[in-house]
Amino acid sequence: MNGGGNGTGDDHDEDSDGSGEDSEGGFVFGPERHPVADDEPDERSERESEPTSTLDGEADPESKRRADDDTEREPQISINLPDEDESEGEDRESATDSPSADPEPADDDPSEGPGPSPNAVRNWSLLAFVLALSSFVTAGITYATHDDLAPVVGAATLGVVFAALAVTAPIDNITILETLSAGWLEHRRPVWFSIGLFAFGMGIGVVLVAAGVDLSVLFLELLEQQYPDLAEDGEIGTTASFYLENNSQAFFVTIAGALSVGLVTAFAMLFNGVVVGNVGAIMGSTIGVDYVVAGLTPHGIFELPALFIAAGVGFRLLYRFGERVFGKRAVFLTKPYVYRTVAFVVFGWLLLALAAFVEAYVTPELLGLLFPEIVEAAGA
Repeated sequence: MNGGGNGTGDDHDEDSDGSGEDSEGGFVFGPERHPVADDEPDERSERESEPTSTLDGEADPESKRRADDDTEREPQISINLPDEDESEGEDRESATDSPSADPEPADDDPSEGPGPSPNAVRNWSLLAFVLALSSFVTAGITYATHDDLAPVVGAATLGVVFAALAVTAPIDNITILETLSAGWLEHRRPVWFSIGLFAFGMGIGVVLVAAGVDLSVLFLELLEQQYPDLAEDGEIGTTASFYLENNSQAFFVTIAGALSVGLVTAFAMLFNGVVVGNVGAIMGSTIGVDYVVAGLTPHGIFELPALFIAAGVGFRLLYRFGERVFGKRAVFLTKPYVYRTVAFVVFGWLLLALAAFVEAYVTPELLGLLFPEIVEAAGA
């Protein structure tokens, strides 16, 4: 920016020519710059800046004075003010490129969503391989301990499905595993919230035990009312179809709980936590904690994550609907969201199916192997 002008048109022309303002939107502070004609060669400034020599080899006084003046001239300070769009673009790029930043759902652009994490294919492929191995092991145990081949085929089929997921990485650039990763990023916070509700329910169940409340009898009565054949034929409780039917109803009701403003979903998490905490504490105090751990862990590591996925999907649906109502989201449902959510739900149901086979054919065998006396006493 130059000093005050003399009010003539020349000063206005000089300011408009950019002597005080950078053409890219910045400002230059320093001594006034005089315009130079386009046809004037650039060597002139170079010749003027170099001191000329006399015949005796000494520098000419006039050129030396000009060089000293150039040296004493105050340096110019340039301040570049980028455009708002450019700065926002750089911020978005830095946030996206940061390895520690987790991708979030894009609310403004409904066509975009959380992309897969950098290690999505590797991590999900490893998880699918472990699930495939667990399914094949379950099929092997079922084949060795039961004469019916139907559950063996069912568990082996699950193994094939999980194995197919594990090998999709080298087949296609955009795989189902990447869609699952995007689904996890979409629902991870409500899933963690669901886990918190379940843990809170478990704490309530333990407190009820301390207060002398036993929910195990009530739980068995409710189960017999829902499945009357259970009291007549004890074998129904040892089939995978029984557990899959029962747990699938809870799975989809938990998702649909979003229609109740999340009340049904929250109640499902709290109720299951209370039952597990109460019954587990009672059995742990009477039979043993090791028996409870052995009886819940084999199928619980598959069943509980499936239920948490269902609750997370229900809470996420409610959250997106709330954003749409209050104007924070332009579209409630988008195709990318539906794709990754459906893939996430299917994956959760597959976990639930694997849990049913493990609970029916692996957990009883493990308990009979580790605690034969307790199992025989319970059967008697």
